[in-house]
Amino acid sequence: MLASAFTSMRAKANFVHQFILNPRKMGSITPSSDALCRAMTDSVAWRPQLRIAELGAGDGVLTRQILARMAPDATLDAFEISSTLADKLIALDDARMTVRTCSAQYLNGEYDAIFSGLPLLSLPPDLRESILHAVFTALKPDGVFVQFQYTSLTQPDLSRYFTWERQRVLKNVPPAWVYRCTRHYAP
Repeated sequence: MLASAFTSMRAKANFVHQFILNPRKMGSITPSSDALCRAMTDSVAWRPQLRIAELGAGDGVLTRQILARMAPDATLDAFEISSTLADKLIALDDARMTVRTCSAQYLNGEYDAIFSGLPLLSLPPDLRESILHAVFTALKPDGVFVQFQYTSLTQPDLSRYFTWERQRVLKNVPPAWVYRCTRHYAP
């Protein structure tokens, strides 16, 4: 029990360290809570052969919950630009997952579900727009894009591409909004 407590503390310390090195890319000083991850994964109809992307996969907190809910024949592309965090994702060693160490703006293909913990408001406007356009283009017509944010200030950006509904998750530090987005028209 003590060893698992030290492992947990070390993981949180590493997350804080990554935040200090580049706060604009991390977006938060703490990993997402179980409640936030559950609210995000509950936004998807989990069926066989889903093709899924996760943008800003970080240290894998949400990734592990996605993998736990995926069918054996589903696939996950996890995008993470930090090589340190990408190594943690690779260490999960799941054949259904491919870790992509590039920006989410390079998302391509067709996905049934796209999850994102990217700090949209912290990104330069051109990059934010590029990523949202890539998500819109890669999302299948009946697909779902699930994005969490700490503020509602990105709603106009989301509204340019998607019809959305949101849910507040208070059991997270800080509390967060989960946006469940679907395509509605061409931007």
